[in-house]
Amino acid sequence: MQTSIRVAVFLSLAGRANEAIAWYQDVLGGQTVFKISNREFKEHYNPQLEIPEGQEDYISHSVTQIGNLQLQIADNPVGEDVAMKTGNSLSLDIMVDDVEEARAIFAKATAHEGTRVLRQPAPNEFADFYAIIEDPFGTLLQITKEKESEPSKKGKQ
Repeated sequence: MQTSIRVAVFLSLAGRANEAIAWYQDVLGGQTVFKISNREFKEHYNPQLEIPEGQEDYISHSVTQIGNLQLQIADNPVGEDVAMKTGNSLSLDIMVDDVEEARAIFAKATAHEGTRVLRQPAPNEFADFYAIIEDPFGTLLQITKEKESEPSKKGKQ
């Protein structure tokens, strides 16, 4: 059975979307292919939309393409009745093909103010390079150069 399911990561950032978009473009080479503010959304799609004062220029929705990943970033919560909170149950695993590229991403990411190193780069059982950082927006990033990148071959010796 064929499927048309695609999965994207969506981050709601309560006023820090533009900053995050720029960060992901800089650190991971992402390209923003779509971005609309609350004001533009109201003008183009929903004239009755009530925008809280001071949030007119908040990002209503954006799409930044990073390799095969579609990273969607907004300032608004996912839904009106969904409280926003920072947590570490979601992480992005940035998987690259060589150690030098992993080192370069780690260096670029950690040069940004507000990035915290949670695990210094080191090889381990499954990777030639593995590090964990928390980006300035509270999202965990694992930076990995795996020993075996083919999923069906993982764990086989």
